[in-house]
Amino acid sequence: MQQASALLASGKLVAFPTETVYGLGANGLDATAVRKIFVAKGRPNDNPLILHVASLDDALPLWKINAVQRVRLESLVSKFWPGPLSLVLPASEQVPGEVTAGLPSVAVRAPANPVAQALLAECSFPLAAPSANVSGRPSPTTADHVLSSLTGKIDAVVDGGQTQVGIESTVLDIGAEKPRLLRSGTISQDAIEAVIGPVQRGGEIDFAPSPGLRHKHYQPQGMKLYLVDKAALAAKWQEDVAVICMASTAVNLGERVAPLVTMPDESDAYAAMLYASFYRMEKFGAKVLLIEKVPDLPGWEAIRDRLSRAAES
Repeated sequence: MQQASALLASGKLVAFPTETVYGLGANGLDATAVRKIFVAKGRPNDNPLILHVASLDDALPLWKINAVQRVRLESLVSKFWPGPLSLVLPASEQVPGEVTAGLPSVAVRAPANPVAQALLAECSFPLAAPSANVSGRPSPTTADHVLSSLTGKIDAVVDGGQTQVGIESTVLDIGAEKPRLLRSGTISQDAIEAVIGPVQRGGEIDFAPSPGLRHKHYQPQGMKLYLVDKAALAAKWQEDVAVICMASTAVNLGERVAPLVTMPDESDAYAAMLYASFYRMEKFGAKVLLIEKVPDLPGWEAIRDRLSRAAES
């Protein structure tokens, strides 16, 4: 932790695990260091970053908030922090424009992963940290995934093993009169509304106060990804295409020769395996990847979002 924090303090890039995915960290108050994130990832400059802190006390100086926003903030933090919820509020003057992509707001969260918390405890600054991968590729959930695309482009990786959640945080804008859900995650809209009341969904917007809203994301390298129903999957089952499907579907359809990854039927377990399954398919050298559509049920919203952003159709 001391070595990693020293690198970060000197303006270097260090990847580290959170409970969601691995983040590519830089000193979030150092504009020069933050710009290195965009270069290493090949990330569009109009895609804002999330700042990571250890606690609410560390987050408050990063925002300019009023009394109503403070009440919402404290209610959500007491329920969901540390955890996979990023909160968007008006940015204070100390947050560089490179972090906000020139927008008036900034997203901040406190990760629950103990390795991330230990690193933040060593740092005297927040960490700007998008997913630690080349832009557009699946987010990494192991240190090996990080190195598969960023070797030679960053200064270090803190290896904390497999991440627990497996997909990115929920992003919630609580700066407006009515809170708005900008990005789905494992903390659901229902769970948020149980704490602060009605929340509207982001929808199509002309600016991007949250990462992951405007650019193509999560695509495995060198392959085309298609979402298909069970009937279409059955028709292609014995063809030379890679498949990701529910374990129950695979049992019904029988053995196959081409690459196959079976997934859990429960949403949290599925999310934890999602990006790792993409990296497995990259190792197989798959060119076409068929993914069985997931249930249109509560709890699967974030997974459907990630799959739809990765798919060709």
